[in-house]
Amino acid sequence: MMRNLVLSLVLANAPSALTSVCPANLPQVIDTDVAIIGGGAGGTYAAVRLREDLNTSIVVIEPRDHLGGHTSTYFVSEANTTLEYGVQSYLNYGPAVDFFKRFGLATQPFAPGRRLTAVNVDVESGALLTGYSAPNANATTEAFARWLSIVSQYEAITEPGYWDFPQPTNIPQDLLLPIEEFVKINQLEAAIPRILTISGLGYGGIRHLLTFNLVRAFGASLTKQVAANALVVPVGSNSLVYQRALTLLKDDVLLSSSVQSAKRTVNGVKLVVKQGKKEIHINAKRILFTAPPSLSVFEPYGIDEKEKAVFSQGSIEGEFIGVAKIPCIPENSSVSYLPSAIVPQNQLYLKDWPYSLRLDSTGPLGQGLFRVVLGANFTFSADGFKDLVVTAVQRLQAAGTVSGNCTVELKALSEHTRPHWYLSAEQLKAGFIADLFSLQGHLSTWYTGYAWSAPYSSTVWAFTDTVLPKLLADLRN
Repeated sequence: MMRNLVLSLVLANAPSALTSVCPANLPQVIDTDVAIIGGGAGGTYAAVRLREDLNTSIVVIEPRDHLGGHTSTYFVSEANTTLEYGVQSYLNYGPAVDFFKRFGLATQPFAPGRRLTAVNVDVESGALLTGYSAPNANATTEAFARWLSIVSQYEAITEPGYWDFPQPTNIPQDLLLPIEEFVKINQLEAAIPRILTISGLGYGGIRHLLTFNLVRAFGASLTKQVAANALVVPVGSNSLVYQRALTLLKDDVLLSSSVQSAKRTVNGVKLVVKQGKKEIHINAKRILFTAPPSLSVFEPYGIDEKEKAVFSQGSIEGEFIGVAKIPCIPENSSVSYLPSAIVPQNQLYLKDWPYSLRLDSTGPLGQGLFRVVLGANFTFSADGFKDLVVTAVQRLQAAGTVSGNCTVELKALSEHTRPHWYLSAEQLKAGFIADLFSLQGHLSTWYTGYAWSAPYSSTVWAFTDTVLPKLLADLRN
């Protein structure tokens, strides 16, 4: 672990945003080089790199009361242990292992834990879906090998980001095919269940989506490491790196805060931020935007027509992940709610329903705890999540799939709702990727995050390392 003395020295010598001391009735004023919007994986990594390694002052604006974004850890007090219900693992890719090391965290192979018994049920009725057969291990392995040989061809243009994505006239034709057609041509059906389980791609159905989306969601690096069981986790908890980063960054992080308004020009940015009842004015030379870039999220920033033309092409998918106690479902079970259209082996139909729900037993044994993953092609609130999960469990009981006390007790919850760009061939050929990347630096705003790179923490960190030199060159011009 990093020694306190070393950490203290680092803190003492790190550049910091300048904060004006104001009377109680006036807003606090912060002058800084870079205002980082969002303290998830990309925002936290960028903050550490900019301040600690690149001598650049920063302030992080994060709406939650902690750093870490989609990383969520639940403490099981009854067993004095933790379980991860958000981010599950990391690719050993780019700067990932070194980032953990700088916070005194070793990594170890990701071990999913005990094998769970698959329980497939009809999403409409809750009855057992007895006619469905998942691919066997050999078929999955063979299909994965075929997928790897294909997706490796596109690694250079999609990982860690899309700086080198081809011009519209040179986009590989395979990427423009519907997934259903591409999968059947290449006999990849047996790989689809694993790809969808890990990536969460395509709530509402994947058959009509472009193969570009499949490559983006499950690229070569991820495929290699899943096939080789090479994914890693930090020893202790996935949340520790963010807790230690917060200790390091301290006063340069504004938790439970949000941007109320912004004035962006080519010369810099002025932000009005609300933190509880406190108003903070931030004068920043540049913004690094790491939050999901939807129209609604971007509204306070005075979005212009160029930005609107890009961000309006996304669609919002609702997603919540939680931990719930469900006594009537046997422990060591993984319950998947599936559309009946998959019977008998229609793997491409796995997501052909407006929402997808899975309940995975987490342990410790005797606690009756399940990781609940619910995603949809529509948006919903936390209360909507609870209602849908309770109704789905009640369907199991009504169908006779389970019996006993089916009271659902929600223990923890994290929202992962965000926009996705399920582009048509016409949109890609019209230059969407070039238009997206033309926003880098526009109105003093730079971007990193899942929308700009392969959507995993390790690849986001690697992509961030390609953005920071460009941002700093712009800042110092």
